[in-house]
Amino acid sequence: MSFVQIADGLAIMDEVERIRRGERRGSNGCIDVEVHWRELSPRAIEHDDVTIVPLARSDGSFENDARMASLENTLMRDFVHFFGGDGFHAESVLDPEDGYGKTLSRRELVTFPRYVWRVREYAVTIVREVDPQASDASTLALHVFPAEWRFPPVGNSETKRAASRRRTMEKRTQQADLDWTWPEDAGG
Repeated sequence: MSFVQIADGLAIMDEVERIRRGERRGSNGCIDVEVHWRELSPRAIEHDDVTIVPLARSDGSFENDARMASLENTLMRDFVHFFGGDGFHAESVLDPEDGYGKTLSRRELVTFPRYVWRVREYAVTIVREVDPQASDASTLALHVFPAEWRFPPVGNSETKRAASRRRTMEKRTQQADLDWTWPEDAGG
């Protein structure tokens, strides 16, 4: 039986928020706001617009699936608190019929991601899906994608430029590469 967790999703997103607030300095002493995903998690998978950060893998046994569900629920509660808090909820529902939700709905998911959070210019959702390497196993990962795929810019949306931008975003969302495999060196 095997359950392995290789990354802390909340710690990763906390660091992204800190970086984007300008709290990190580069080697030259200047503020560095560029997120280098592989520094935050060496196993991060970057596909153009989408970054997938593997968090955990379960072999599919009852006990380990329960641990996976607990980790998923804890992470969601932490995100609700961290990116909102108390009476304020900053999460948004991820629609399986639209945008990135529609792209995800083509995958073999264990549970459909319920929420998406905005972290500066990124949107983040927690995805639990069947491991393509072993159909009885499942993985848990953060999916990070451009915020405007879920949260369109506010402003005059009736211009030709805005319509063109929407079509471009829709095309990029539909073409997003979500394929990844559990890292061999991570166990599980």
